[in-house]
Amino acid sequence: MPGLVGHVGTKGRDDTARRFGAARDRMRRHPNVSVESIEAPDGSWLLGRVRLGSASDPQAGTTAGAPLAVFHGVLHNEAALRKELTSTAAVDSIASLLTELYRQHDLGFAGRLEGEFCLALIDSQRSRLLLATDALGSHPIYWHADSEGLSFSSDLSAVLRATPAARLDLRAVADYLTLGAVLGERTLAAGVRLLDPGTMLVYDLRDRRATLHPYVNLASLFQEKATDHAGYLEAVRAAFQESVAHALDTSQPIGLSLSGGLDSRAILSAINGRTSALRTYTLGVAGCADQVIAAQLSRVAGTQHRYFELDERYQRDFLPNMAEMVSLTDGMYLSHGLTEMLAVRFLSQTDIGVLLRGHGGELAKAHLAWPLHTDAHVYELESVEELIPYLSARANYVTPDLPLSRILTPEAHAVSGDGASESFAVALAGTQLSPAECCSYLYLRELNRRFTIPSIELFRSRVEVRLPYLNVRFLKVLLAAPSKWRDSTEIHRTLTASGLPGLLKVRNSNTGAAADAGPKAEFALDKVNTLLKRLNVHGYRHYHNFDDWMRKGLLDSVEAELLAPSARVQTFVDRRTLQDLVRQTRAGVADRGYLLQVLLILELWQRENSIGAAA
Repeated sequence: MPGLVGHVGTKGRDDTARRFGAARDRMRRHPNVSVESIEAPDGSWLLGRVRLGSASDPQAGTTAGAPLAVFHGVLHNEAALRKELTSTAAVDSIASLLTELYRQHDLGFAGRLEGEFCLALIDSQRSRLLLATDALGSHPIYWHADSEGLSFSSDLSAVLRATPAARLDLRAVADYLTLGAVLGERTLAAGVRLLDPGTMLVYDLRDRRATLHPYVNLASLFQEKATDHAGYLEAVRAAFQESVAHALDTSQPIGLSLSGGLDSRAILSAINGRTSALRTYTLGVAGCADQVIAAQLSRVAGTQHRYFELDERYQRDFLPNMAEMVSLTDGMYLSHGLTEMLAVRFLSQTDIGVLLRGHGGELAKAHLAWPLHTDAHVYELESVEELIPYLSARANYVTPDLPLSRILTPEAHAVSGDGASESFAVALAGTQLSPAECCSYLYLRELNRRFTIPSIELFRSRVEVRLPYLNVRFLKVLLAAPSKWRDSTEIHRTLTASGLPGLLKVRNSNTGAAADAGPKAEFALDKVNTLLKRLNVHGYRHYHNFDDWMRKGLLDSVEAELLAPSARVQTFVDRRTLQDLVRQTRAGVADRGYLLQVLLILELWQRENSIGAAA
């Protein structure tokens, strides 16, 4: 997987090289990647970057004793930062730019960076290693520190190859079973942590101590409040145009994933001829709404468009597809349609080098930011303390009517905690936000990096991915307004109307009405759209048929894997409980599809990474 990798050791050159090599080789298990690395003169540390395509020139300088940096991602304000430099030293790469900024601003240099990235910087003279992610944690850094040193990587499984045998973290499992994602800094591996967004880790090479230094407070994005509604919409439109322009700043062919909704439609409108021969694509079952609507959007925009069918053959290959998805996402992504691996394989058949996706657009229509969306009751609540139990219960779509005590063994439940409700309380501690703002804050800080980013890692195994809605400059404008100003689809309609207004005349797959329809038409057509979708009418079908396929095929794989005598999940879920979950789903008594999928993911991930009994 592309990203950073490194090890700082305490047991000599050979041990450091062995650990780094194990992690590096895990990351380059795919044939389309190459590695760049730098090593300490005494062999005490090794830092590297795994990237798509052929190796480029080394990122870091070679001046003896000088700070050295490794960078992965995209830096939006590179030109502006170069103008700030007071040094006359040659700055011929992003890595050398970072080291110069570090000389000028010390740890404060990270707060000056705008983009989607992770970085490592080693300062031998001051005996410290710095690790940082961007403000939203767009590129993950997993890390583990003990008496034998520090291992880190953008790939959790790579860290596990460089560290002692790990055990399953049951508190992470509790999050997974209640929200469908692992929250906070936890990972599925006990003792391995995910670096928080907008945070710098400083590792002292002498005393082997790691400290964390947040340099961005995402809650601050909600503090300023616009008072002029029309002026706010214009500012959002201008900021979005700038964000899309940054995403288009590449010489590689650009692709855009089109659906029948509004997020990708607004991006398509903002592009509006800015790049030649834009490639668009959509996928799903034959005759789905997305297939029909995306084709119409493509005709309006004049793009090169392709459709890829989610067919029965793909569904029959469920288990190998699931295993590959688990491997690419470190076991921390719960699919809602099982279409992702089809999309990943499709990308290999194109010349797309940079893929744009509409993730994060939910923050501009907060009532649709499921499962952390706003609703009428959220606006009635007066405090965070009232919000947490309501939101954690409403957002639990994995085990909505099953307490963890009925799923986990007594021993496992004793250490698991209560899942998302506890994690929400930790994430919201000390924030001074309204309940409605807390929904968006949790979506941005937690669900984005713990659900969206793992899904993006699938695509990053083939192409670079950019997310225009998650540009921090855009978010500063978008979130600086009363919550209700971004509760509806008004912002999306404004963004779409500014470039290619004809896209608004194409229906929205979620409502069945044109994207610019009024509330009455939308209300009436939504009922018709729902009926036609349920009747599986051509042009209105859902893009996947997960529920039908679940009844026919998935349960066989689940039963074979989870009920096998050697199944690792049976160390924390009793075999009789597993049998009952399968039986309920087969009989239609209850739908345990998401729960069984999470347990299958955990089984495959533990098996691939030789993870021991739960801790």
